[in-house]
Amino acid sequence: MRKKLNSILFSVSLIISAVLGVYLFFQRFAHLSSGFSYDELYSLATALPSVPFSYIWSEILIKDVNLPLYNILLYGWNHLFPLEPFYMRLFNTLASAAAVPLVWFLAPKSWPKYPRFTLTALTAGSFLLIAFGVNVRAYSFALLGAFAFTLLALRIAENLIKKQFPSKTLWFSFFITGLLGSYTHYFCSAVFFIAALVVFLYACAYKTGRKTAFWGTAAVFALWMPWVINTYKIMSAPTGSWWYVAPLARSTWDIITFLAGGAAMAGFWLVFFIVSGVSLIHEQKNTILKQPAIILPLAQLFFLVLTVLALSVKYNLWLDRYFLLTVPSFLILITQCLAHLRQRHVVLVLLLPFILGVWTCQYWKLDYLRAPEYTGLKEAFAFVSHTLRADKVLVDSAKTGYPAASFPLMLKYYTDPTANLTIEILNTQNVQQAFQEPKIPVLLPLCSQVHMIQAGIDYHMEEDREPYIFGKDVCVITVHPVEPRPQ
Repeated sequence: MRKKLNSILFSVSLIISAVLGVYLFFQRFAHLSSGFSYDELYSLATALPSVPFSYIWSEILIKDVNLPLYNILLYGWNHLFPLEPFYMRLFNTLASAAAVPLVWFLAPKSWPKYPRFTLTALTAGSFLLIAFGVNVRAYSFALLGAFAFTLLALRIAENLIKKQFPSKTLWFSFFITGLLGSYTHYFCSAVFFIAALVVFLYACAYKTGRKTAFWGTAAVFALWMPWVINTYKIMSAPTGSWWYVAPLARSTWDIITFLAGGAAMAGFWLVFFIVSGVSLIHEQKNTILKQPAIILPLAQLFFLVLTVLALSVKYNLWLDRYFLLTVPSFLILITQCLAHLRQRHVVLVLLLPFILGVWTCQYWKLDYLRAPEYTGLKEAFAFVSHTLRADKVLVDSAKTGYPAASFPLMLKYYTDPTANLTIEILNTQNVQQAFQEPKIPVLLPLCSQVHMIQAGIDYHMEEDREPYIFGKDVCVITVHPVEPRPQ
């Protein structure tokens, strides 16, 4: 009788999880028509089919710290489909959706069906993957790459533990997905090289495939380094600046709640991982090193945090959305913990539908996905053209972090084509135009109190009145000069 009840409980858990997973999988396609956010406009600027790629490459991509592969792919996509938010979002959503069958087919062959199903359901149902799957940035493709090379690394590690040399196809797939992932996002690069390090250590421990692991990783590193050098030169230039500044404690809490889905879920995950970890160590302490599905994601998380903390001494990378690239590692860890806990007590099989249910609620809270526009730029430019009746606007780009050549292409998308509005980047030479009558308005696309204070210091100006605010963070101001204080 008890065995039958356990079987029913297991079946109900799988059915509920499958229903929630399918529902959340298709929610990736539910918000394709929303307008662009400010950051997404940069992707648009690098992928305009009307602009020669040679210009985009030389004036924007090569002068930007972001890795270029996604922008190149999007440029090709925009030559095939209309230049509309729907089709550009679809490009990313297809990559996000592709991660779901990918984890099913690339999961290690030694995995039973339950952990394979669990990882697939978690990938389909992660509210973070849904929220950023529609985002017209590199995240979907970087995550797809991270899922691919992490699971391939697990397959390679399992072969090495058995002292079986992995096939050439497996090695090649690992290194090529690592290279492609490394050219989509720097956090993806870090996650790959950590995975490659773990593979190399397993190869050394079991004296199998050491040369292939070392030289394959070295080849990827050599092909990746030119862009790293280019990025270093940009960020080390006298005019280089980094836009993100926030206290470490606050940023850390933001990252934790971002990944967990709120303070309450952060507490749940803390208890979940502590209980699972203690149980795993108690039962499998002698074999834990032979379980790459636990060792690899832990190494990725630990060394990524150390790397980012070290780099943030110079450039603050301690930003919540960058840590999206840890999601594959977390999902693999959660999968292993759920599989272990289910063996300890069958009732714990209900944790999977519980997690997916909570993620469904988290997804419903993402109201911004339903907004017709993400930014107030359209309203701001309409105000400049039709209310202030200005034929020119100066844009302060100091804290936006993108190459100057991208701004006219980015912002032109939200201007009225009948208004004949000229857009200029604010600098120390043309700021004098903002002081003269009739005054030329100044637009801050990412407006904050700190930004406005810094702009006032940089250009010796002060607002005539309270700023006009559009959306969450777009400001339009008129200004007057302020004499600099004597040194």
